[in-house]
Amino acid sequence: MADEEEVQEKKGPGIKLILIIGVVVGAAVGGGVAFFLKGSSPPPAPPAAAADASAGEEEPAETSEAKPEAEAEEAEGEGAELEEGGIFELEPFIVNLADTTKIRYLKINIKLELMKSKYADDLNARLPQIRDTLLLLLSSKEFAAIRTVEGKMELRDEVLQRVNAIFRNNKVKMAYFTDFVTQ
Repeated sequence: MADEEEVQEKKGPGIKLILIIGVVVGAAVGGGVAFFLKGSSPPPAPPAAAADASAGEEEPAETSEAKPEAEAEEAEGEGAELEEGGIFELEPFIVNLADTTKIRYLKINIKLELMKSKYADDLNARLPQIRDTLLLLLSSKEFAAIRTVEGKMELRDEVLQRVNAIFRNNKVKMAYFTDFVTQ
């Protein structure tokens, strides 16, 4: 009987120790996952964008890193005339290039820097026209014309001209390619 009690005492602390270690490791892993998920979540949408999204419109990933600075200046009463533009992100484009010898594709992400952040609503209203004109432009290009740095810069200028041509005044300051893949 004494031998059985000794065996149980030896097993008991071992099992308890394993359970405690398991709980600690599980909590650490769960905390790490929560930390990374929280850190990678997008910033909360501004009230105007949240109202647009709830109205069932397409969500145009609009961001403006300079916007909080402009709002802070307006709150102070100084610099209200100096409004910073924001960045308007278009959905990715995947098009067939105009090459006749081979079937080639272009995948491109374009971000537009606006003259003023308030122009984002105008771009949202004209999003179908913007996407249409850019799809036609991109699919008219041949691989040889866009594979060089000079070709990409020329394409960027054409994108800027086409988008601004949709509006009466220039609302877009610059176009940026954040992803450019040809195959």
